[in-house]
Amino acid sequence: MEHSDRHFSAALARIALPPDVAIRPWAEGDFPAIQTLSDAEGWPTPRIRPDEAREAWRQSWPALVATTNADVIAFLRALTDGQVTMFIPELLVAPDWQGKGVGRCLLEACHILYPYVRIELFATESSASFYEASGFRPFRGYRKSYR
Repeated sequence: MEHSDRHFSAALARIALPPDVAIRPWAEGDFPAIQTLSDAEGWPTPRIRPDEAREAWRQSWPALVATTNADVIAFLRALTDGQVTMFIPELLVAPDWQGKGVGRCLLEACHILYPYVRIELFATESSASFYEASGFRPFRGYRKSYR
């Protein structure tokens, strides 16, 4: 999905980022860091299906990374129709950065970019309290993988 750099920059200007943290659209060169963070979380797809995972990132928007000193410390990959719904299949913050507001800032960037869409996502037992504290309410969903 197309996005305007000016619109994105304006949206980010409204977010109080933690010190030394920046958020930007993902770039192809970020994929190894996305694989490494995913591996550490036990998310195997970027490593075992790298071509498909990379293409998923290319086809997604917002697709964002949070960085400090040029190191990727968090990422968010979303899909939206731009009007009604945004689905966030992946949001991950490196353990050393959890609890410092990075995940909240990534979610806030999505909300500012698309203020009228409904944001939907899945949570694990360990992430549910974060999402509930961020104003999300639980809903029941299902998943089926074909590989």
